[in-house]
Amino acid sequence: MSQSLLERKWSKFFFQFDADDSGFIEHDDFVLRGAQVAAACGHATETPAAQAVTSGFQRVWESLVGNLDADGDGRVSRDEFTGGMRAFAAEDRYQELFQPAIDALLAMGDADGDGQLSRAEWLRLQAGYGTAESDAEYVFTLLDTDGSGYLTRDEISSATRQYFTSTDPEAPGNNLYGPLA
Repeated sequence: MSQSLLERKWSKFFFQFDADDSGFIEHDDFVLRGAQVAAACGHATETPAAQAVTSGFQRVWESLVGNLDADGDGRVSRDEFTGGMRAFAAEDRYQELFQPAIDALLAMGDADGDGQLSRAEWLRLQAGYGTAESDAEYVFTLLDTDGSGYLTRDEISSATRQYFTSTDPEAPGNNLYGPLA
């Protein structure tokens, strides 16, 4: 069950980032998704906030292709992604792969600059990922572990780590991109 849970989460992430539905995660998918998230947060492509997200997504892309592209074709298939994520989870390499993009996303989504995301800021950010508003609302409530009405960097980082590495079926982070079916 635990490996099955991880693979369901990784599959959801894969299909969310395969922005053009080609069956591969490619550089252009990350560029497109970054632009969509920036636009959902009200940032034009050339703004410093959007550039920070693009840069964070670029680092994630470089790490993904550098670590997961087994056949060296410059793109990551679903099988390559799943196999590589098994190694990342086993080695607990989450931090190096995802934290730069998380930090850039938080900075962009934090419209009022208070260092945390309000419910409205979270909903805008998730809209850029294509997450349904009702799902984003549900996830916000799960991830706001201290009940403050805001998501902090620590809460989002913890949820992201849970999403990619936890085998606990009750971990709130399992639902980071919406409820698992």
